[in-house]
Amino acid sequence: MISLEKQINKIYKDWYNDDFIFQKDENNNYKPIKYHEFIENGLCVASSLINKNYKNKTIILLSENSINLMIYDFAISFYVGRSVVICKEWIKDDIIEAIKEIDASLIIYSKKYENIVKDICNDINIDSMEMNLIDNNFDSSYFNLKIKDDDEIAKIVFSSGTTGKNKGVLLTIKNIFSGLNSLQKRCHLTHDDVTYMFLPLHHTYASICHFMYSLYTGHRIFLASSTLNIGSELLEVNPTIFCCVPIIINKLYDNYKDNIDKAFGKNIKYIVCGGAPLSSDIRKIFKDKGLCLMQTYALTEVSSSFTLGYPNNDDLVSAGEIYEDIDVKIYKPNNDGVGEIIVKGDNVFKGYTDKTLNKYVFDKNNYFHTGDLGYIKDNKLFVVGRKKKILLTSNGENVSADVIEEKIKQLSNNINDVKAYVKNDKIGVNIYVTCNDNYDEIINLYNNNATRYEKVLFYKIYLDSIDARLKQ
Repeated sequence: MISLEKQINKIYKDWYNDDFIFQKDENNNYKPIKYHEFIENGLCVASSLINKNYKNKTIILLSENSINLMIYDFAISFYVGRSVVICKEWIKDDIIEAIKEIDASLIIYSKKYENIVKDICNDINIDSMEMNLIDNNFDSSYFNLKIKDDDEIAKIVFSSGTTGKNKGVLLTIKNIFSGLNSLQKRCHLTHDDVTYMFLPLHHTYASICHFMYSLYTGHRIFLASSTLNIGSELLEVNPTIFCCVPIIINKLYDNYKDNIDKAFGKNIKYIVCGGAPLSSDIRKIFKDKGLCLMQTYALTEVSSSFTLGYPNNDDLVSAGEIYEDIDVKIYKPNNDGVGEIIVKGDNVFKGYTDKTLNKYVFDKNNYFHTGDLGYIKDNKLFVVGRKKKILLTSNGENVSADVIEEKIKQLSNNINDVKAYVKNDKIGVNIYVTCNDNYDEIINLYNNNATRYEKVLFYKIYLDSIDARLKQ
């Protein structure tokens, strides 16, 4: 793989006037930005931010998916500092907490988030600017801007991981592009390919595999206008590759049943599904219909590069073949070969922004412990569950996070997920829901039946937006 700097110059020359990223306009029509426009805008943004003394600074991007967001993410990640795309469901307190942890210097926001940014800036001292203000006065001298070294931090991605506390994951340029070769062995993307992207850019899979890998493969990107429009826009865009999560696959199957092969348009070659396992029954249905459905397994901490099934095989169970350029082992396997999945390689992140967390996930041989249980057979990874999560408090009690989470989930059908964690020596939970409910009452009900060591002393509610919209 040629260097990123040479590749940017190459695509600017070779694909200069070709369409790159498509976004719907106010008339609901897809309009593209061309490669040269994207790169010129990115270099203008980078030059402007560097001239404003934001070189090597941490910059938060608060925006819905858009071409502008991708331009800023490109400029900051590769040329300026550390790009941090924030989940749009975060409340103000979460954003302020993140700003303090990562020592962010600037928030760049789309118009939609102007009010929340004003509130944040009233509470803490941080610079802000609107994302739409892009300087288009391109100068060829901008190509002299130096792209970061491979080992420099390009992105900070927040992930709840195995706990509810949002954790800042440090990703380098090398981390980001570590999985490109292995991905291309499985689904060889070219300048003729088209992907439809509904996953938000704060997801590493969307940011890296959809977006940043396109700078090498040349595939075009169509942005979803809304999760409500996935079904109709797949037929409008006719992608050759579609990356999604199981709930989307299951929803599409519920709508199409025996005609599921018609759901993805007329050009589909690869369907990649991750985030959770798909049932073997669904995988067989897709295979029998001639659809190439490929299961993937990855984490933010491994740059979304870990496993992906090879196309058109008979496997209906595994999480895919392990990437050939990483070292994966099973730690302390039992008699059935099941143990914790650990990994070492260029895909593994540099650590958390909260450095106190690193000692819990890296061992003395520098393997990253995923917290997932599984086994390996014929270079395929089989994931069977999570390690038991134990919350440690200063009183010496070991409290099971799994027990807390499961008990709270059972108290309301509106709860999709619960993440328990310890903060300031107190147990808290993040609750991911489909709609509003009396969660004070639910937590009180839980606490009335919990031991004193398991009581939840604070909680936050998050609207699980994709699930909620798809279930309407």
